[in-house]
Amino acid sequence: MKKVVAVGIIVLVCGVVRGPVEAEMVAGPVVLTVAGSVAKTNRPVFDEQRDLFFKYHKRSFDKAFVFDRPMLESLGVVEVRVDDTNWSGPKTATGPRLADVLNAAGCRGRALDALALDGFRFRLSEADVKARDWIVATRADGQPLGIGDRGPLWLVFDPPGSRPAKAKEIGLGPWALFFIECL
Repeated sequence: MKKVVAVGIIVLVCGVVRGPVEAEMVAGPVVLTVAGSVAKTNRPVFDEQRDLFFKYHKRSFDKAFVFDRPMLESLGVVEVRVDDTNWSGPKTATGPRLADVLNAAGCRGRALDALALDGFRFRLSEADVKARDWIVATRADGQPLGIGDRGPLWLVFDPPGSRPAKAKEIGLGPWALFFIECL
């Protein structure tokens, strides 16, 4: 009887220890991969034969957490008004806070290296992340961001006050975001 109880306790403890590391699986197309120093994983390690786009960008990883659009939006959605000279007027970008995305992936890094589809890299220090209210925009004016329309994701921040982010501020974060490495 003591052995059965001991085995039951070990199974219970292992289940509790494993629980936070196990992660939700994506149901739709992956739009963001968070890799590097992450505590949670929900996809296999980098595979040179399968992960050709990561290989093209010279990225590999042992641990990664991936999101589809519904997973990101389930983290909570906030709004940021943005005004770019290429647009006819201000738009409302919506998506989860970057801090919530990083927390969901169990990011343990102090800095981030964000990568856009075109190879544009954007590094954020821990201080940069904390200094602004960054969001991972999934939509603009209610419409999903698509390739060629600043999507699939756009890293943008909410400027202080009630004014929209200006073109110079918009340029501080990458659009066409698809990969974040926690360093």
